[in-house]
Amino acid sequence: MKKISTYFNIALLIVATTFFMVSCKSDKSAEADATTQTQSKVVQPTKNAQPTAAQRNAQRNAQQRQAQAQKRPQQRKPKSYDPKVPGGKINWMTFEEAEKAIKKKPKKVFVDVYTDWCGWCKRLDQATFSDKRVADYMNDNYYAIKFDAQHPEPIKLGGKQYSNPRFDKSKPKRARNATHELAVKYKARSYPTVLFLDEKLDLIQAVPGYRDADAFLPILEQFKSL
Repeated sequence: MKKISTYFNIALLIVATTFFMVSCKSDKSAEADATTQTQSKVVQPTKNAQPTAAQRNAQRNAQQRQAQAQKRPQQRKPKSYDPKVPGGKINWMTFEEAEKAIKKKPKKVFVDVYTDWCGWCKRLDQATFSDKRVADYMNDNYYAIKFDAQHPEPIKLGGKQYSNPRFDKSKPKRARNATHELAVKYKARSYPTVLFLDEKLDLIQAVPGYRDADAFLPILEQFKSL
């Protein structure tokens, strides 16, 4: 009987120990689950939560930046001012030289009126006058004159002298200065302007502005036929 009683007591002790361990484990699991749920509730904001003032400002600034980016024009590739048909060279001369040449062989006269500070004048030289098609046509059909509208010296033409009395020699060469009387006579009011003159050096037409070779050739052909 004592042995049976001893075995029975050991069995009760084992059952009690097992129950206690399972109970502790369940309590710890329940506590861990409760902690996890609490943390999840803290981390996840409620659906009805309103944004703060700082969040609203940040959102507004982002929308403004996006709108400005959409309005901003796309960057264009810079145009090339190289001649399409390179290798052209115009035989430029002065007014006095052209007047003498007309007496030997009458031709219409083309005048490029430019200034040193005019950027489009330089591009006209680089892209248009350096195009072989333009240069060849010009040399065959015109006497070509290159004339600085701010030329400081007097020029004698048709028995009359034209000068630039208000020219300021103290200014740098590329600064804006007074206009020569010949530029005024031929109505060159902006630069570049090209002039088409007849065989008597009378003005046919003043054509202002820059044009590339493709647009310039038809103008040369038009005035040649007049």
